[in-house]
Amino acid sequence: MQKRTIKTEKAPAPGGAYSQAIVAGNFVFTAGMTGVDPKTGEAPKGVAAQTKQTMLNLKATLEAAGTGLENVVRTNAYLRNISDFKEYNTAYQEFYSKDPPARTTVEAGLAKDYLVEINVIAVIPDKEHP
Repeated sequence: MQKRTIKTEKAPAPGGAYSQAIVAGNFVFTAGMTGVDPKTGEAPKGVAAQTKQTMLNLKATLEAAGTGLENVVRTNAYLRNISDFKEYNTAYQEFYSKDPPARTTVEAGLAKDYLVEINVIAVIPDKEHP
């Protein structure tokens, strides 16, 4: 099985010794992404806004790998405050109107002023059998 590193300027550059995503076989494993806007380098205020930007960053990374949010099978989400779950979940649902992936959401200490961090596992559809 070959391994391939994914890099895109449409999502924030890694802030450490890690890749935005790795493709292994037909799977894409993303790093934990936050709501940093890759154009400004800043995260918006609020859980909903950070969740939306995080999802857009994941979308861009998955597209660079040859797949998309519709092919996510597993999501791990980390909230600075689990009490923000309802606001986060409402924003997250905008990206999965039907058939959402399996998901775990937990409270965690996050870097800087980040309120949300999300990583996903997605499949790359077989071009012959989508």
